[in-house]
Amino acid sequence: MDKNRGFIQLIVIFLLLVVILSLLGVSLSALFQNKTLQENFSFIGKALKAVLDSWVGKTIGVVWEFAKSFFVDFIWSAFIDAMNAIKAGQNPILKQ
Repeated sequence: MDKNRGFIQLIVIFLLLVVILSLLGVSLSALFQNKTLQENFSFIGKALKAVLDSWVGKTIGVVWEFAKSFFVDFIWSAFIDAMNAIKAGQNPILKQ
């Protein structure tokens, strides 16, 4: 329910933004066909991609690999051991 409400709010905000821009006399089709605006967004996109690929991407990759190995080595292995103990009729918490 909360996810749907957030999505509906996003749609309402988008519609209000379009109405406000229309009342201010801004043409969205002319805005998106503007060559200078397209070049500026292209430049910003390329710059963000370069930053993400060089510094942030590598950092996120290292953090992701650490988190994945931690999850697999400690949490998932412990979970599998506990499930096998339960399947064998043992209490995994009081296992000696």
